[in-house]
Amino acid sequence: MKLRCVLCVGLAAMLAGLALMARAEDKKEEVTIKGEVVDMACWLEEGKMGPDHAKCAKGCVSGGTPAGIVTEDGSVYLVVVHGKDGKSPLSHVAEMVEVKGHVVERGGIKGIVATSCTKVEAKGEGSEGSHK
Repeated sequence: MKLRCVLCVGLAAMLAGLALMARAEDKKEEVTIKGEVVDMACWLEEGKMGPDHAKCAKGCVSGGTPAGIVTEDGSVYLVVVHGKDGKSPLSHVAEMVEVKGHVVERGGIKGIVATSCTKVEAKGEGSEGSHK
């Protein structure tokens, strides 16, 4: 009888610990990414981005094409505007931005739900202290 009680208490403690671990994983860590806001259609199909593609990209995104952020290391994040506090980098299509938010991933697709978005100077523009 005592062994059964000890096992039940041990099992309950283990389950409580697992529940706490699951709760910790639910917290979304804020990250900062820097990159260019692109229209995903032209970028995926033809790799188009940059100032020469700005007019087309802005037209595509304003027409409903999903936007993404391409970072300096080549990573791509789908822009996810979600919830009342979400901040959209969509007004900065074809520009370099610094986005803070949390990264989500499902089915092999990475996205970022932005809490802030700031335009930054592209590498090589402006003074030596420009953002990288």
